[in-house]
Amino acid sequence: MSSLPPLNALRTFEAAARHRHLGRAAQELHVTHGAVSRQVKNLEAHLGVRVFARAGRGLELTEAGRELYERATRIFEELAVAVERVSSHPTPTVLRVGAPRAFSARWLAPRLGDFWDAHPWIELRLDSSRDEADLGRGEADVSIRFGEGPWPGVQADPLGTERLFPVCAPALLHGARPLRELTDLQRHTLLHFTDTPDWENWLRTVGARGVDARRGPRFSELSAVLAAAEAGQGIAIARTSLVRNELRRGRLVRPFAGESADGRSYVLLATARALKQPKVAAFRAWLLRQVAADGVEAG
Repeated sequence: MSSLPPLNALRTFEAAARHRHLGRAAQELHVTHGAVSRQVKNLEAHLGVRVFARAGRGLELTEAGRELYERATRIFEELAVAVERVSSHPTPTVLRVGAPRAFSARWLAPRLGDFWDAHPWIELRLDSSRDEADLGRGEADVSIRFGEGPWPGVQADPLGTERLFPVCAPALLHGARPLRELTDLQRHTLLHFTDTPDWENWLRTVGARGVDARRGPRFSELSAVLAAAEAGQGIAIARTSLVRNELRRGRLVRPFAGESADGRSYVLLATARALKQPKVAAFRAWLLRQVAADGVEAG
């Protein structure tokens, strides 16, 4: 059996692969960019294969790198579980997670069965009223937020890169007012989330003319906007992560191919102290693996 690479090299590789960026991995690990680069080179020398390929300013995993990343992430998660189970003084098994309502309902909640199966010793308490909990004051163990940052005093793990695009019920495509051209939007109801300029930004990105982006009802809950779209009440601007399942199942469709970038993203926030707890480390590893399995581009 060939010798295993140093654990520190594997941990460094896991961080670099998750961020697709050496600099961000260095920030997370509190080391220099050069130290991360050396660890990656040492790992590649040990394995005899390349694990990364350059992609612009970032990194892309090679085939060998993808396989190693998937297995390393799972192993680190299992190690955290093992430490918790054999510890003579285990930390409390209640894990308090704050997360936005739409993200909780549409992305996180449908996946939690997998987490419970893997971690029956963790009692997860998901609170959508505490997505902006003060982690420094212990109001939650981890928090999932949506925004651009910066996020001072905590480690921030991006949960993918969001894109914005219109969605609607399939029936609207071929109804009495079919959606074929961008100008057809003028004959349909545009659904809005509060006062966000998502419609204006998208129409500008795709070069649409003659569509009044300001008209249409506004909702204080993003989940309500998407529910109205599924019910055929109009067309909504959606974020990638929140409608992936509905698009796969055909409950929503994209009437037009154009999309616009959103500088904001969902991020997992935790203090350095919290990340030392096995329950937090296990949740973080599981969550990042779910993001990777979704095929979401790392932020």
